[in-house]
Amino acid sequence: MTLHHVDETLVRNLAATCDWRDALSLPKALFDYVAGVIDAREPSVYLIDLLPSLTAAMQSFLSGVGAFNMSPLPETEVAIRRSRLVDCLDAFMDEARLSRQSVVFLDTLRSGDRT
Repeated sequence: MTLHHVDETLVRNLAATCDWRDALSLPKALFDYVAGVIDAREPSVYLIDLLPSLTAAMQSFLSGVGAFNMSPLPETEVAIRRSRLVDCLDAFMDEARLSRQSVVFLDTLRSGDRT
């Protein structure tokens, strides 16, 4: 399986602005982003804990926008679900940035131990 690096801005903008047709590309873009930020050397428990709410928000949004059955919910409900998805994405992305900083910090500490 080939993973493509997906920028967090792309994923967030896609979630914030997509219609039902574009929404169909959201799961792959989100998967590629998540796979790119979870570090196998130092997996973040906090990132993993955020995954269920993120995937539930995405599924709820996709259902609401009509991506599965082309029968969208009223625009106000779609807006609420989109807002929830963007909030979950923001929390995940904030935690991903903190996790990357932590990995860099730990790598720096480890390299200092070797000298």
